[in-house]
Amino acid sequence: MHAIGLTGGFCTGKTFVLKILEEQGCCTMRADELAKSIIFSESSPVLQEILAALGPGVLDARQGLDKEKFSRVLFEDHEKRQAVNAIVHPLVSEERQRRIRAIAETRLYDFLIYESALLLESGIYKDFEKIIVVYSPEAVQVRRAMERDRLTRAEALKRIRSQFPLREKLKVANYTIASGGTPESTRANTMEVFHLLKKDFHLL
Repeated sequence: MHAIGLTGGFCTGKTFVLKILEEQGCCTMRADELAKSIIFSESSPVLQEILAALGPGVLDARQGLDKEKFSRVLFEDHEKRQAVNAIVHPLVSEERQRRIRAIAETRLYDFLIYESALLLESGIYKDFEKIIVVYSPEAVQVRRAMERDRLTRAEALKRIRSQFPLREKLKVANYTIASGGTPESTRANTMEVFHLLKKDFHLL
């Protein structure tokens, strides 16, 4: 099984691309889902460290961490975001590696696609055989963020610019998928990259 990293900017269409690759028989995994399973579990091993880093304002007395407040703090405060990443990323990395090993042992898949917005920032892009970067114009990212997350234009731009610029991510790309057009054009671009993956790994 070949482990492939997939990344891109905020609201560039990574989830849509991942779904298409899953439809083609790839095993898929999302860093966000791994992180959430660690951070928001009832017996979270990092809860006290996160509260120490962010303060008690992100805690809901009945439900534990307040997801909305937690996300807002991460996007608005670079230092606090870095502190939480330092706490959570090692555990996410351990869980990712454990799951990839288990999936590889099944011999059911040719490709595992691991999606993470922070693939480059965290340095783990080096752990993958190939990197796919999904990109779109900033204006499209802003529109999608405003429609999907009900953000203001200023809030959308702040979230987009809290991550590495797309031009930096594109520098490590083995394959790129333009996702600024229609869903049909993004699907076609994704299918082209999937064909190239199979060709490059001699699976055609």
